[in-house]
Amino acid sequence: MSHYHRLILYFDGASRNNPLGPAGCGWVLYEMDDCGADCYNSIAEGSDFLGHDVSNNQAEYQGLIEGLTYLANNYISCHGLYVRGDSEIVIRQMEGEYQVRSPNIRRYHHDAQEKLDEIDYNFVSFRHVARDKNWEADQLANESIEHGY
Repeated sequence: MSHYHRLILYFDGASRNNPLGPAGCGWVLYEMDDCGADCYNSIAEGSDFLGHDVSNNQAEYQGLIEGLTYLANNYISCHGLYVRGDSEIVIRQMEGEYQVRSPNIRRYHHDAQEKLDEIDYNFVSFRHVARDKNWEADQLANESIEHGY
């Protein structure tokens, strides 16, 4: 088991011709330095081609789920988990500020909450960031669509 003081998980999803796809997702995990910068230590990254008939919101959630799954499956714990994404709806729903009304999204939200429960952390913080701050996860999501993997 690896333990870190603070981790930042960036996630993203993309669906071309939304909601018909093709779609993909990506995520990047960093260790946060003492000053709060996220460029201290890159820990892992991942992406996945999600196929067709996947909406942008579903792809965004899948990026979050896959990043959280990596943490859980690799027994990575931390004091603080900072989750960043450029999807305001996903961030606000995970914070509990927005309700999850869409039947197409409920399963994704539930899966993200379940994965979060599998991770050993003291606190989690969700924050909406601009797309240019989320460029690596965005790039991974788009590359997964282009390469179809």
